[in-house]
Amino acid sequence: MSTGVLADNDQKDEPVSWYILSAENDAFGVLDKSDDGYSNGIGFAWGYAPFKKFDDIDMPQWIRFLSKNTYLNQADKKNYSIGYAVSQSMYTPKDLSRSDLIIDDRPYAGTLLWQSKLRTYGDNVTDSLGLVLGVLGPASLAEQTQTRIHEMIGTQIPQGWDNQLDNEPVFRVEAERSVRFADIDLGESTGFDTSLYSQAGLGNLLSDVGVGFTFRFGNILDQSYAFINPAPARSANAVVGPTSKSFNWQVFASVFGRYVFNDITLDGNTFKDSHSVELVNEQGLVSLGLAVNWENWGLIFSTQRGTRQFEGQESKTNFGALSLSYHH
Repeated sequence: MSTGVLADNDQKDEPVSWYILSAENDAFGVLDKSDDGYSNGIGFAWGYAPFKKFDDIDMPQWIRFLSKNTYLNQADKKNYSIGYAVSQSMYTPKDLSRSDLIIDDRPYAGTLLWQSKLRTYGDNVTDSLGLVLGVLGPASLAEQTQTRIHEMIGTQIPQGWDNQLDNEPVFRVEAERSVRFADIDLGESTGFDTSLYSQAGLGNLLSDVGVGFTFRFGNILDQSYAFINPAPARSANAVVGPTSKSFNWQVFASVFGRYVFNDITLDGNTFKDSHSVELVNEQGLVSLGLAVNWENWGLIFSTQRGTRQFEGQESKTNFGALSLSYHH
Protein backbone atom coordinates (compact mmCIF):
# COMPACT_ATOMS: atom_id res chain seq x y z
CA MET A 1 0.00 0.00 0.00
CA SER A 2 1.23 3.43 -0.82
CA THR A 3 -0.01 6.80 -1.88
CA GLY A 4 0.46 9.13 -4.73
CA VAL A 5 1.68 8.19 -8.18
CA LEU A 6 0.07 10.12 -11.02
CA ALA A 7 -3.06 8.68 -12.59
CA ASP A 8 -2.77 7.12 -16.03
CA ASN A 9 -4.46 10.06 -17.75
CA ASP A 10 -2.74 12.79 -15.71
CA GLN A 11 0.92 12.47 -16.56
CA LYS A 12 3.37 15.33 -16.33
CA ASP A 13 6.11 15.91 -18.88
CA GLU A 14 8.97 15.53 -16.42
CA PRO A 15 9.38 12.57 -14.03
CA VAL A 16 9.20 13.29 -10.32
CA SER A 17 11.88 12.15 -7.87
CA TRP A 18 11.03 10.63 -4.50
CA TYR A 19 13.03 9.80 -1.39
CA ILE A 20 11.84 7.61 1.48
CA LEU A 21 13.29 6.89 4.92
CA SER A 22 11.69 3.89 6.59
CA ALA A 23 11.97 1.98 9.85
CA GLU A 24 10.47 -1.29 11.00
CA ASN A 25 10.59 -2.50 14.58
CA ASP A 26 8.69 -5.01 16.66
CA ALA A 27 8.45 -2.33 19.36
CA PHE A 28 5.96 -0.60 17.00
CA GLY A 29 3.77 -3.68 16.98
CA VAL A 30 0.33 -3.86 18.53
CA LEU A 31 0.90 -7.19 20.32
CA ASP A 32 3.88 -9.19 21.57
CA LYS A 33 6.31 -6.28 21.70
CA SER A 34 9.66 -8.05 21.99
CA ASP A 35 12.90 -8.53 20.10
CA ASP A 36 12.39 -12.17 19.15
CA GLY A 37 12.06 -12.92 15.45
CA TYR A 38 12.27 -10.00 13.04
CA SER A 39 13.64 -7.37 15.39
CA ASN A 40 14.45 -4.27 13.39
CA GLY A 41 14.93 -2.91 9.89
CA ILE A 42 15.94 0.43 8.42
CA GLY A 43 15.99 1.52 4.80
CA PHE A 44 16.33 4.35 2.34
CA ALA A 45 14.61 4.29 -1.05
CA TRP A 46 14.54 6.61 -4.02
CA GLY A 47 13.12 6.56 -7.52
CA TYR A 48 11.55 8.31 -10.46
CA ALA A 49 8.11 8.32 -12.11
CA PRO A 50 6.29 8.59 -14.39
CA PHE A 51 7.90 7.70 -17.71
CA LYS A 52 5.59 7.47 -20.73
CA LYS A 53 7.91 5.24 -22.78
CA PHE A 54 10.19 2.37 -21.84
CA ASP A 55 13.07 3.95 -23.73
CA ASP A 56 12.70 7.13 -21.67
CA ILE A 57 13.37 5.42 -18.33
CA ASP A 58 16.47 6.81 -16.66
CA MET A 59 18.24 3.64 -15.47
CA PRO A 60 21.70 2.05 -15.64
CA GLN A 61 22.53 0.32 -18.92
CA TRP A 62 22.94 -3.09 -17.29
CA ILE A 63 19.39 -2.92 -15.90
CA ARG A 64 18.11 -1.82 -19.32
CA PHE A 65 19.92 -4.76 -20.92
CA LEU A 66 18.34 -7.22 -18.49
CA SER A 67 14.82 -5.80 -18.75
CA LYS A 68 14.39 -4.64 -22.36
CA ASN A 69 13.32 -8.07 -23.64
CA THR A 70 10.97 -8.85 -20.75
CA TYR A 71 7.18 -8.51 -20.66
CA LEU A 72 7.57 -5.17 -18.87
CA ASN A 73 8.66 -3.48 -22.09
CA GLN A 74 5.36 -2.22 -23.51
CA ALA A 75 6.99 0.62 -25.49
CA ASP A 76 4.61 3.60 -25.13
CA LYS A 77 1.48 1.62 -24.18
CA LYS A 78 2.09 1.80 -20.43
CA ASN A 79 3.53 4.09 -17.78
CA TYR A 80 6.76 3.26 -15.96
CA SER A 81 8.66 3.88 -12.74
CA ILE A 82 12.10 2.86 -11.51
CA GLY A 83 13.02 2.60 -7.85
CA TYR A 84 16.00 1.64 -5.71
CA ALA A 85 16.48 0.88 -2.02
CA VAL A 86 19.18 0.01 0.48
CA SER A 87 18.14 -1.70 3.72
CA GLN A 88 19.54 -3.37 6.80
CA SER A 89 17.61 -5.97 8.80
CA MET A 90 18.24 -7.75 12.10
CA TYR A 91 16.85 -11.09 13.32
CA THR A 92 17.28 -12.34 16.87
CA PRO A 93 16.01 -15.07 19.23
CA LYS A 94 13.73 -14.27 22.15
CA ASP A 95 16.28 -14.28 24.99
CA LEU A 96 18.79 -11.52 24.27
CA SER A 97 20.59 -12.01 27.60
CA ARG A 98 22.10 -15.38 26.63
CA SER A 99 25.51 -15.48 24.96
CA ASP A 100 25.41 -19.22 24.19
CA LEU A 101 23.90 -20.74 21.07
CA ILE A 102 20.14 -21.16 21.57
CA ILE A 103 19.50 -24.32 19.58
CA ASP A 104 15.69 -24.27 19.54
CA ASP A 105 15.26 -20.58 18.60
CA ARG A 106 16.01 -18.74 15.38
CA PRO A 107 19.61 -17.78 14.56
CA TYR A 108 21.05 -14.34 15.03
CA ALA A 109 21.20 -12.98 11.49
CA GLY A 110 21.70 -9.67 9.74
CA THR A 111 21.35 -8.60 6.12
CA LEU A 112 22.49 -5.57 4.15
CA LEU A 113 20.63 -5.35 0.83
CA TRP A 114 20.37 -3.27 -2.34
CA GLN A 115 17.22 -3.49 -4.44
CA SER A 116 16.14 -2.25 -7.83
CA LYS A 117 12.54 -2.47 -9.03
CA LEU A 118 11.15 -1.63 -12.47
CA ARG A 119 7.39 -1.18 -12.71
CA THR A 120 4.89 -0.80 -15.55
CA TYR A 121 1.28 0.20 -14.93
CA GLY A 122 -1.90 1.25 -16.69
CA ASP A 123 -5.63 0.44 -16.79
CA ASN A 124 -5.57 -0.61 -13.11
CA VAL A 125 -2.98 -3.35 -13.70
CA THR A 126 0.59 -3.19 -12.41
CA ASP A 127 3.54 -5.48 -13.13
CA SER A 128 7.03 -5.24 -11.70
CA LEU A 129 10.36 -7.05 -11.72
CA GLY A 130 12.92 -6.61 -8.97
CA LEU A 131 16.47 -7.65 -8.19
CA VAL A 132 17.91 -7.85 -4.67
CA LEU A 133 21.64 -8.17 -4.02
CA GLY A 134 23.46 -8.08 -0.73
CA VAL A 135 25.23 -9.87 2.07
CA LEU A 136 24.26 -11.94 5.10
CA GLY A 137 26.43 -12.15 8.21
CA PRO A 138 28.86 -9.93 10.13
CA ALA A 139 29.56 -7.89 6.98
CA SER A 140 25.99 -6.57 7.20
CA LEU A 141 26.98 -4.65 10.39
CA ALA A 142 23.62 -5.59 11.89
CA GLU A 143 25.24 -6.37 15.25
CA GLN A 144 26.75 -2.91 15.53
CA THR A 145 23.53 -1.18 14.49
CA GLN A 146 21.30 -3.08 16.89
CA THR A 147 23.74 -2.70 19.77
CA ARG A 148 23.93 1.05 19.21
CA ILE A 149 20.14 1.38 18.99
CA HIS A 150 19.63 -0.56 22.23
CA GLU A 151 22.26 1.58 23.96
CA MET A 152 20.46 4.73 22.86
CA ILE A 153 17.02 3.60 24.06
CA GLY A 154 18.31 1.90 27.21
CA THR A 155 17.14 -1.67 26.56
CA GLN A 156 18.80 -5.09 26.79
CA ILE A 157 22.00 -5.28 24.73
CA PRO A 158 21.87 -8.50 22.65
CA GLN A 159 24.57 -10.87 23.93
CA GLY A 160 24.44 -13.62 21.30
CA TRP A 161 25.71 -11.98 18.12
CA ASP A 162 28.89 -14.11 18.26
CA ASN A 163 26.62 -16.96 17.13
CA GLN A 164 25.23 -15.16 14.08
CA LEU A 165 25.17 -16.75 10.64
CA ASP A 166 28.39 -16.44 8.63
CA ASN A 167 29.05 -14.08 5.73
CA GLU A 168 27.38 -15.10 2.48
CA PRO A 169 26.42 -13.19 -0.69
CA VAL A 170 22.66 -13.25 -1.20
CA PHE A 171 20.34 -12.52 -4.11
CA ARG A 172 16.67 -12.64 -5.03
CA VAL A 173 14.79 -12.11 -8.31
CA GLU A 174 11.14 -11.23 -7.83
CA ALA A 175 8.02 -10.47 -9.85
CA GLU A 176 4.78 -8.82 -8.72
CA ARG A 177 1.36 -8.18 -10.22
CA SER A 178 -1.59 -6.26 -8.81
CA VAL A 179 -5.03 -5.83 -10.35
CA ARG A 180 -7.32 -3.11 -9.02
CA PHE A 181 -11.05 -3.75 -9.03
CA ALA A 182 -14.18 -3.00 -6.97
CA ASP A 183 -13.57 0.76 -7.33
CA ILE A 184 -16.47 2.48 -5.54
CA ASP A 185 -16.99 6.25 -5.46
CA LEU A 186 -18.30 7.26 -2.03
CA GLY A 187 -18.33 11.01 -2.52
CA GLU A 188 -16.75 13.95 -4.27
CA SER A 189 -13.23 13.03 -3.11
CA THR A 190 -13.57 9.75 -1.21
CA GLY A 191 -13.69 6.19 -2.42
CA PHE A 192 -13.06 2.52 -1.70
CA ASP A 193 -11.21 -0.07 -3.76
CA THR A 194 -9.82 -3.58 -3.63
CA SER A 195 -6.69 -4.93 -5.32
CA LEU A 196 -5.55 -8.48 -5.87
CA TYR A 197 -1.81 -8.76 -5.29
CA SER A 198 0.44 -11.67 -6.27
CA GLN A 199 4.19 -12.18 -6.17
CA ALA A 200 6.90 -14.78 -6.63
CA GLY A 201 10.61 -14.71 -5.87
CA LEU A 202 13.64 -16.95 -6.27
CA GLY A 203 17.05 -16.75 -4.62
CA ASN A 204 19.22 -18.01 -1.80
CA LEU A 205 17.96 -15.06 0.28
CA LEU A 206 14.30 -16.09 0.02
CA SER A 207 12.15 -18.07 -2.41
CA ASP A 208 8.36 -17.91 -2.18
CA VAL A 209 5.03 -17.48 -3.94
CA GLY A 210 2.14 -15.52 -2.47
CA VAL A 211 -1.22 -13.87 -3.08
CA GLY A 212 -3.37 -11.43 -1.13
CA PHE A 213 -5.94 -8.65 -1.15
CA THR A 214 -5.61 -4.98 -0.21
CA PHE A 215 -8.61 -2.85 0.80
CA ARG A 216 -8.33 0.94 0.80
CA PHE A 217 -10.56 3.82 1.88
CA GLY A 218 -9.70 7.46 1.25
CA ASN A 219 -8.87 9.73 -1.67
CA ILE A 220 -6.46 9.71 -4.66
CA LEU A 221 -7.01 5.95 -4.95
CA ASP A 222 -6.81 6.10 -8.74
CA GLN A 223 -3.47 7.92 -8.44
CA SER A 224 -1.74 5.40 -6.20
CA TYR A 225 -2.78 1.87 -7.14
CA ALA A 226 0.54 1.18 -8.91
CA PHE A 227 2.47 1.02 -5.63
CA ILE A 228 0.28 -1.26 -3.51
CA ASN A 229 2.18 -3.81 -1.41
CA PRO A 230 1.17 -5.94 1.62
CA ALA A 231 4.17 -4.69 3.62
CA PRO A 232 4.22 -0.92 2.93
CA ALA A 233 7.72 0.03 4.10
CA ARG A 234 9.58 -3.13 3.19
CA SER A 235 10.89 -2.23 -0.27
CA ALA A 236 11.08 0.47 -2.90
CA ASN A 237 7.30 0.12 -3.33
CA ALA A 238 6.22 2.72 -0.80
CA VAL A 239 6.16 6.12 -2.51
CA VAL A 240 4.28 9.35 -2.18
CA GLY A 241 4.36 11.21 -5.46
CA PRO A 242 2.61 14.25 -6.96
CA THR A 243 -1.15 14.37 -6.51
CA SER A 244 -4.06 16.51 -7.58
CA LYS A 245 -4.71 17.72 -4.01
CA SER A 246 -2.44 19.32 -1.39
CA PHE A 247 -3.67 17.02 1.41
CA ASN A 248 -4.53 13.36 0.91
CA TRP A 249 -5.22 10.40 3.19
CA GLN A 250 -5.93 6.70 3.05
CA VAL A 251 -6.56 3.91 5.52
CA PHE A 252 -5.83 0.40 4.34
CA ALA A 253 -5.89 -3.24 5.30
CA SER A 254 -4.38 -6.25 3.57
CA VAL A 255 -4.35 -10.00 3.98
CA PHE A 256 -1.52 -11.99 2.39
CA GLY A 257 -0.59 -15.65 2.30
CA ARG A 258 2.51 -17.27 0.88
CA TYR A 259 4.39 -20.54 0.57
CA VAL A 260 8.06 -20.14 1.50
CA PHE A 261 10.51 -22.58 -0.06
CA ASN A 262 13.64 -21.27 1.63
CA ASP A 263 14.61 -18.42 3.95
CA ILE A 264 18.32 -18.09 4.68
CA THR A 265 17.72 -16.32 8.01
CA LEU A 266 15.99 -19.50 9.24
CA ASP A 267 17.59 -22.24 7.13
CA GLY A 268 21.11 -21.04 7.89
CA ASN A 269 24.07 -20.65 5.56
CA THR A 270 23.77 -22.32 2.17
CA PHE A 271 27.26 -23.75 1.67
CA LYS A 272 28.43 -24.45 5.24
CA ASP A 273 27.09 -25.89 8.46
CA SER A 274 25.40 -23.31 10.65
CA HIS A 275 22.66 -22.86 13.18
CA SER A 276 19.17 -23.34 11.69
CA VAL A 277 15.56 -24.02 12.64
CA GLU A 278 12.78 -25.85 10.82
CA LEU A 279 11.02 -23.50 8.42
CA VAL A 280 7.21 -23.27 8.39
CA ASN A 281 6.37 -23.14 4.69
CA GLU A 282 2.82 -21.78 4.92
CA GLN A 283 2.81 -18.22 6.26
CA GLY A 284 0.26 -15.43 6.51
CA LEU A 285 0.38 -11.68 7.15
CA VAL A 286 -2.28 -9.11 8.03
CA SER A 287 -1.48 -5.40 7.72
CA LEU A 288 -3.37 -2.30 8.90
CA GLY A 289 -2.28 1.26 8.38
CA LEU A 290 -2.74 4.93 7.58
CA ALA A 291 -1.14 7.07 4.89
CA VAL A 292 -1.22 10.87 4.71
CA ASN A 293 0.30 13.27 2.21
CA TRP A 294 0.75 17.03 2.63
CA GLU A 295 2.22 18.97 -0.29
CA ASN A 296 5.64 17.36 -0.94
CA TRP A 297 5.71 15.26 2.24
CA GLY A 298 4.16 11.91 3.05
CA LEU A 299 3.86 9.64 6.08
CA ILE A 300 2.81 5.99 6.26
CA PHE A 301 2.34 4.00 9.46
CA SER A 302 1.34 0.36 9.45
CA THR A 303 1.35 -2.60 11.78
CA GLN A 304 1.84 -6.18 10.62
CA ARG A 305 0.69 -9.36 12.34
CA GLY A 306 1.88 -12.67 10.94
CA THR A 307 1.78 -16.39 11.58
CA ARG A 308 4.73 -18.39 12.91
CA GLN A 309 7.70 -18.72 10.58
CA PHE A 310 9.49 -21.68 12.16
CA GLU A 311 8.64 -24.70 14.26
CA GLY A 312 8.72 -23.96 17.97
CA GLN A 313 8.39 -20.19 17.56
CA GLU A 314 6.86 -18.95 20.81
CA SER A 315 5.31 -15.70 19.58
CA LYS A 316 3.78 -14.78 16.27
CA THR A 317 5.40 -12.32 13.87
CA ASN A 318 4.49 -8.78 14.88
CA PHE A 319 6.09 -5.49 13.88
CA GLY A 320 5.28 -1.95 12.86
CA ALA A 321 6.58 0.21 10.04
CA LEU A 322 6.97 3.96 9.64
CA SER A 323 7.94 5.72 6.41
CA LEU A 324 8.64 9.40 5.79
CA SER A 325 8.80 10.51 2.16
CA TYR A 326 9.59 13.60 0.14
CA HIS A 327 9.02 14.19 -3.56
CA HIS A 328 9.72 17.00 -5.97
